Amino acid sequence: MDRRNISLSIIVALALVTTKVHAQKTANEAFAKLTTDSAAWQHVLSYVVGALSDQLVAGGTDPAAQPWQLRFPPDDPQRQLLQTQLRTVLRAREPRPADTLVRSPDFSPLLVSNDTARVEVSFEETRKCPGTGRTTGFGWSTTVLVPRVPRFRFWGAAFPRATTHGDRAAC
Repeated sequence: MDRRNISLSIIVALALVTTKVHAQKTANEAFAKLTTDSAAWQHVLSYVVGALSDQLVAGGTDPAAQPWQLRFPPDDPQRQLLQTQLRTVLRAREPRPADTLVRSPDFSPLLVSNDTARVEVSFEETRKCPGTGRTTGFGWSTTVLVPRVPRFRFWGAAFPRATTHGDRAAC
């Protein structure tokens, strides 16, 4: 190679490296704005969908969207993404006044401490009693823990701790 080809090769290589570094900075800046861990949230959602399997099977015979009131922390930067994912899986729509059955999962902010992510999750199923203004239903609440596996640098399977269940008075 002559001197001109070497100079041209160096210029092209530097341009590629500069472009790559600039692209990485832009991506890193975008991800830096996320204050929660999306991978940990995915494990929490997987656990919750499994915990709601009875409700999913019960609504599985009706092809119409089901009334679900999803509540995520309003200041979580991934709130919209999480709601969209859960709405898709649950075939959810916003509740209407005429709905006689509404299911409501409620999520606390995801907190990461050392090697564990934690989210408080509660669930309520509310039914309107026919001919009265009363409601009945049941619910549960739990702390969902997601351990990090430091050796492999990934989140493990989510599991519950201290789940409580409750029923309201019948109609």
